Amino acid sequence: MPKQFFHLLLFIICLANTNAFAQQIKGVVQDREEKKPLANVQLVNIYNNKTAFTDSLGNFTINAKQGELIEIRFAGYNITRFRLSQGHVPLYFKIYLDKIVILNPDRYASSDLTQYQKDSIYSHELYSPALDYHKMTAFEQIESPFTALSRSNQEKWRFQESYAMFEREKYIDFTFNENLIKQITGLEGEELARYMKRYRPSYELLRSMSQYDYYMYIRQTAERFRRMGKPGTPRNSG
Repeated sequence: MPKQFFHLLLFIICLANTNAFAQQIKGVVQDREEKKPLANVQLVNIYNNKTAFTDSLGNFTINAKQGELIEIRFAGYNITRFRLSQGHVPLYFKIYLDKIVILNPDRYASSDLTQYQKDSIYSHELYSPALDYHKMTAFEQIESPFTALSRSNQEKWRFQESYAMFEREKYIDFTFNENLIKQITGLEGEELARYMKRYRPSYELLRSMSQYDYYMYIRQTAERFRRMGKPGTPRNSG
């Protein structure tokens, strides 16, 4: 009996210590520009996926421990985050949200923005809730493995990676385009298609080159391509 009592006492102490650092975090969420309270704003503790919502006056209460990250989401506003410090935690938080700036296509009709840049801006705005979702660091994943392994988080992070890859490929297509290469090299038709497939640069290479270096890259690789196409020229020539 004493042994069982000791184990029970130990369990209670451990449970108390686990919850000792959990606190009820209170505060209010307001529109930054109008300074008006926002109702039904979602607050998520990304370490345990516990959720809370603001009331009609913008007030909220959510449980969290020191070091944990709280994410605030509300339709039409940018996602905002705050982390509870390891030291003194304020008794009350006042959080301001910024409205998402919806770009008007007519505003850029005569601007210097390319179609590629416009498309990137609009697509980022469209997918901003997923793209702006916090990606946990390796340390945060070790601290909260269940949160890191949750299906919802994994899907959002996979989407972020896929979107970044798509944007890189789109940048290469925009920069390494047929019209520019035709203008510099004189290649056309099937030859142009074969050249572009063989010498398509990586995203990292394009970003590392100046405009002069990039044009030289096209001229030099086009010359190499032509030499390789001549009868009797070894395929690994040049």
